[in-house]
Amino acid sequence: MIQLNFLGALNEVGRSGLLVDTGIEKIVLDYGTKVREVPQMFPIPVKCKPDAVFLSHSHLDHSGALALFAAKNNGCRIYAIDVTKPITEMLLLDSVKIGHEEGVELPFTIKDVKETVKNFVPANYGKPIKLRKTVATMYDAGHIPGSAMVHMNFGKSSLLYTGDFKTSDTRLLKGADENIPETNVLVTESTYAQRDHPDRNEQEKELVKTVRETLSVDGVTIIAGFAVGRIDEMLLVLDHYGIDYPVFVDGMAKKALTIINKHHKLLREPDELDTVLKKVKYIKGENMRKKAIKNPSVILTTSGMLSGGPIVWYLKKLFDNRDASLILTSYQVEGTPGRALLETGRFTTKEFDLKLRMLVKRLDFSSHLDRKGLFSFVKKRNPEKIFCVHGDDTVTFAKELKDEGFDAVAPVTDNRGFNIE
Repeated sequence: MIQLNFLGALNEVGRSGLLVDTGIEKIVLDYGTKVREVPQMFPIPVKCKPDAVFLSHSHLDHSGALALFAAKNNGCRIYAIDVTKPITEMLLLDSVKIGHEEGVELPFTIKDVKETVKNFVPANYGKPIKLRKTVATMYDAGHIPGSAMVHMNFGKSSLLYTGDFKTSDTRLLKGADENIPETNVLVTESTYAQRDHPDRNEQEKELVKTVRETLSVDGVTIIAGFAVGRIDEMLLVLDHYGIDYPVFVDGMAKKALTIINKHHKLLREPDELDTVLKKVKYIKGENMRKKAIKNPSVILTTSGMLSGGPIVWYLKKLFDNRDASLILTSYQVEGTPGRALLETGRFTTKEFDLKLRMLVKRLDFSSHLDRKGLFSFVKKRNPEKIFCVHGDDTVTFAKELKDEGFDAVAPVTDNRGFNIE
C-alpha cells in the first residue's frame, strides 16, 4: 500500500511538503516554510526519520523547513540537482539571520543548517535513483535553475510531483522537460490555476519602457525580484533591449548570481549570463548605494516581496521622489509588504508607514505555469488521480478538473492520508 500524507501547501502558496509512505520506506518531497507568517510558517511535522528527501528546488516555500530534520536528529539524504545545494544553504542561513534581526527564534540553528547541507546528494536530470521499493527520477521543471519534477515508480503504480514548473521558455531557462513516463498519480502545483499570464514579450517591453521613461527624467528605477532566478532574467532582458545606463545589483542576488553562473550549463544560453554580468556593478555597502541613486541608474535588488533586504533602504530614500520608479517582478504573497503596497499604495513595516509617490508597477514574469498551461499539462498526462496543492484556491481548481472528467482532489489540513495503491 502507498499512502500520501500532505504536510502543507494546502489551499495556500507555501509550506510545501508531502510524505510518501510505501510501507517499506518513507520519502519526503519538499519541506518548506510559509513566507513571513509566524508561528504558522512551518508544515505539519514529520515525526519519523525519513529514508530520503527529494527537494524540487531551493525556494524557501519548498526548502525552508529542511533544517528541522537535523534539529530533531532525523537527518537523511536529500536528493537535489547540484546547484540547489549552495542556493538552499544561502537561503536557510539568511532565514536564521533575519530571525535574529527580527527577534524571531526559529526551531533550528546555523549548526542545523550546516548539518542539513552535508546531507545533500547530487542528482542528475533523467538519471534514476533506486531506493528500496521506489525508483525516483528528476526531470527539469523549467522554474528556476536546478528545479525538478520528481517521478516515482513504485512497481504497480507511479507518481509525478511537479513542484513548481513552467513549460515555456524564458530568456533564462528552457521550459520543463515533458518527456516523462506515464504516471497514475499527479501531484500538481496550482499557483496560477485561476489566472493566465499576459504575453511575456509585452511585459518585457513594458519593463523597458518604464526604465527608459524614468531614465529620461534623470530618475532611478528599482527592480525588485527574487534573488534566485528572477534578477538573472531581468538582467538578460535589460541587456537584450540595450539599456546602457549604469546597472547595479544589490542584496542576496549578488551571491545567487555567482552560484548560478558557476552552473551555467543549466541555463538556456549557457554563456549569455556571464557576458551580461561583466557589465553589471555590484553594490558594496551604504556609501555605494548613496552614490548609485544620485544619478540616473537601474538597481536590481531583493527582496521580491519587499519583506526585507536592501529594497527597504531604497524605498525609504526614494518613496517621495516622483521621478523614481519601482517595478515588482515577483508574485506577491498575501500578508507581505509587497502585496499590501499594491493594495494600499503604502509601504508599511514595523518601523514606518510610507505613502509612495514614486511610480509603482507590477509586471508578470512568473516562472509558474498559468491556468491554460495547467489544464493543457493535465490533459496530456491524463492521470488516474490528481492532487491539487500550492495555490490560493486549490479547491476550485480540483472541482474544475472534476468537471473535465478527472478524479481530482484538493487535500485539506485534516486529511488522514490518501491510499493510491
